[in-house]
Amino acid sequence: MYVVRLYDYFDHQWIDVTGPVSKEEAERVYNKETNNGTKMTSIANKDYYCIFPAGTQMVFSNGFGER
Repeated sequence: MYVVRLYDYFDHQWIDVTGPVSKEEAERVYNKETNNGTKMTSIANKDYYCIFPAGTQMVFSNGFGER
């Protein structure tokens, strides 16, 4: 299981965009949000998306940014 997260540069928090989903669903959401990997994919973009294994604890989140 995987989770898609958005890094919010303004608040320096990771926001869960999905709950635990299959790898295929995580890739579908990621591709939708990043225009197939052409935007918002790295820290250089400030806000950016990334796929993580479900249950990954983020250092800078502490539950603040979850939708």
